[in-house]
Amino acid sequence: MPGWMFDSVALIDYYHGRPGVIPYVEVILNGEATGAFSTVTELELWQGIRAGEEERHEAILALLERVPLDGAIARRAGQLRRQFGLSRLSLPDAAIAASAELTGRTLLTRNRRDFEALKELMAVEFYRRD
Repeated sequence: MPGWMFDSVALIDYYHGRPGVIPYVEVILNGEATGAFSTVTELELWQGIRAGEEERHEAILALLERVPLDGAIARRAGQLRRQFGLSRLSLPDAAIAASAELTGRTLLTRNRRDFEALKELMAVEFYRRD
């Protein structure tokens, strides 16, 4: 069964009803795949929530498994940043990628700029916005 780690962009796109990410959520709702998010993604999402959006936001997160940061993820994130360069891979993106890699999930994003280079090391799936 496929498993995806949704990055922040993917969850924001779902929240805004952008068509590219919807098929991934549908297969999770149908029980044909699993989905997860890093607590780093959750942190990034909460900073952008406006008053009155909390319940909808929590409902989206409830569909997926939360993957908390731990020592192994922190270590791998640091390794990824050293390998790809501190200016090419942000700390949050490295932590999200490490969470995907260490839990055996495919990182789901449309953010090619930040994650394209990681395809040589781990499973990354890019979707289109539309």
